[in-house]
Amino acid sequence: MKKLALFFVVFFFSLTLFAQEEAEYTKGVFFVNEDWYGHQNSTVNFLSEEGEWTYRVFQKINPGKELGCTSQFGIIYGDKFYVVSKQEKDPGASITGSRFVVCDAKTMKCLKDFQTIAVDDAGKSIADGRSFLGVNEKKGYIGTSNGIWLYDIEKMEIGEQIEGTGNPNEAGYGQLYYAQIGTMVRTEDYVFAVHQQKGLLVIDPEKDQVLQVIAPPEYEENGKTKLRGFGSVVQSKDGHLWISMAANTTGSGATLPYIFKINPYTFEVDTIAIPNEDGIEDIPNSWYAWTADGFCASTQENKIYWNGNNGNSWFKGRRIFCYDIDKNTFSKVYDFEEMPGDWVLYGVGFRIHPLTDEFYCSLFHEFQDPTYEVARIANNGALLNEYSMITNYWFPALPVFPDNYEPQVEIIPDQFCGIGRTCTLPLNVFVSDADNISVSIVKSVVNNTAPEIFEANVKNGQLVVSSISSQTGEGKITLRFNSNGHIVDRILNVTVEETGTDVNEVEAAHKKIFYSNRLLTLENYESYRMSIFNLEGMKVADFVVLDRHFTRTLILPQGIYIVYGSNGSEVVTRKIRVK
Repeated sequence: MKKLALFFVVFFFSLTLFAQEEAEYTKGVFFVNEDWYGHQNSTVNFLSEEGEWTYRVFQKINPGKELGCTSQFGIIYGDKFYVVSKQEKDPGASITGSRFVVCDAKTMKCLKDFQTIAVDDAGKSIADGRSFLGVNEKKGYIGTSNGIWLYDIEKMEIGEQIEGTGNPNEAGYGQLYYAQIGTMVRTEDYVFAVHQQKGLLVIDPEKDQVLQVIAPPEYEENGKTKLRGFGSVVQSKDGHLWISMAANTTGSGATLPYIFKINPYTFEVDTIAIPNEDGIEDIPNSWYAWTADGFCASTQENKIYWNGNNGNSWFKGRRIFCYDIDKNTFSKVYDFEEMPGDWVLYGVGFRIHPLTDEFYCSLFHEFQDPTYEVARIANNGALLNEYSMITNYWFPALPVFPDNYEPQVEIIPDQFCGIGRTCTLPLNVFVSDADNISVSIVKSVVNNTAPEIFEANVKNGQLVVSSISSQTGEGKITLRFNSNGHIVDRILNVTVEETGTDVNEVEAAHKKIFYSNRLLTLENYESYRMSIFNLEGMKVADFVVLDRHFTRTLILPQGIYIVYGSNGSEVVTRKIRVK
C-alpha cells in the first residue's frame, strides 16, 4: 500500500513538473526587471490575468542560465521574446548571464544567448545592450551603447554594425554614453532610431543604410552652437512619429516643454508645445542611465501617454499625462499622490495594454524599501487593481505584453491598369491586428509573375502597379503583410488593358461619391464602411454610410484623396479631388 501511495506521489509530482515545463505565458503581462543591482542578475516576472505572479520566469524555465546585468528592454517579435541587458553579469552575481537573449515567446525557453554583442580584436566587449527591433521576418536591429548591430533571425547570429550609427571616437567606441541607440520604430517604409548625439536616424530596412538624419534644434551656449537632444520615439495610431525632447546631448536628463511630430513619409516636422502652465509635465529622458522611458502610444485611440518628469526626475514619476492628437488637448490621467500607500511610479515601469487600453504601472516607495507592486489603471483614471509582490528589490525596466493575435486581411480587389498608366490602392484598410495598429504593419510585394508587363511595389502604405511596356496581359502578385513578425500572404490578379479601366477612377452610374464645399456626398452606398486616405497613406476619416443619400461634413486640405469602401462582399475604391 505504501509503495502504491509513493507511486502516486511521484506520478503527480512528475505531472506538476511537466505542467511547469509546458506552461504557456500568453495570458498576462511580462515585467523585465533590473532586479537588485550589485547583488544579482536581472530577471523577468509574469503577472497572469488572474493576478498571480510567477517570479524569475527565465531562471525557472532555464536552470543554470541567467540574464545579464541591468536588463532594460524586452520585446516580442514573431514567436520569440528578445531581452537586452547592458552587461553580461552583475557584480554580485555568481552566474555569468548574457547581454542578448532569445526565448520562445510562449514558454520562455532560451533558444540562444550572447554574452557579448560586439568585441574588439582582443575579444573585449565594445557594445553594451540597449534595445531591439524586429525589422522583418529575417532580421532585427540591436541597439547598443555603440550603434546598431544586425541580427539574423533565421540563423540566430549577430552581424556587422550599420555604418553611420556607431561612435566615431577612439577607434569606434570611446565614451560609453556618447553613441547610444535608444528606442527604434519600424514604419511601412523606414526604420527610425534615436541616436543620443545625432538625433533621429532614418534607415533603409532593405539595404541597412542610414538615408538621413533628422537633427534636434540648435541652441547657443557660451558662444558655441550646440544641439538639443531626442529622448524616445513612438508611433501613434494615425501613423505619425512622436519624439520626446532632451535639453542637450550630454545625458543630464534635463527636459524641454514640447514634443516633435514627424511625418514618416515626408519627414516634415511640427512642434507641439507642452502646456506646463496648466500642470502638464515634460516627458522625461534618461540617457545617462539609459532606459526606454515611459513614453508610449495607444493602439486603440489616437493618443500618446507618458509619466511626468516630476521636476526633472525620470525614475520618480508621480503622474501620467495624455495628449489627445485628434482633439489637440492635454490632460492629466492619473495622480499617484492621490493613491493610498504613498506609491511612486518607477522609471519606465509603465505601458498600455494593446487590447484593453489599461495602464500597467510598477510602483515602489523608496530605494531602501524593498516593497513593490503593480497597479492596473483604466485610461479614464480609475484604479482597477493592485498586485503586491514578494519582498525584493524589483527595480522594474519594462512591461511587455504577449502578442496573441495574427493579422487579419480582408478581400483585396484585383487590379486593372491601362497601358502606360500607374494604379494605386491604399492597403491599410484591408489589414488589421487586434494588438497592433494598421500603419505599423509592414506591407510588401514578394513576388510578381509578369515583371515584363508591369512593376508592383508598396510605397507609403499603397500598392503601386505601373505598366512598363506596350503589352497587355495578366499576372499575379503576392502581397505580404508582416504584423510584428506574424506573416499573412495574399495573391492578387493584375490585368493591364489597352483601354485602361482604372478601378480608382471608373464610377458606376448608379453609385456616386463627390465632395464640394466641405461636404462629402455618397449615393447608393448604404451599409458600406468607408475610409478616406490622403496620398501619403494616412487615414483622415472612417465611418459607416447610414442612408442611400448620405452626406457628411468633412474638412480636408487641398489635394487628392482615395476613398475605400466595403460592405463585406464588395469593395470599391475612388479618387476625389479637393480644390
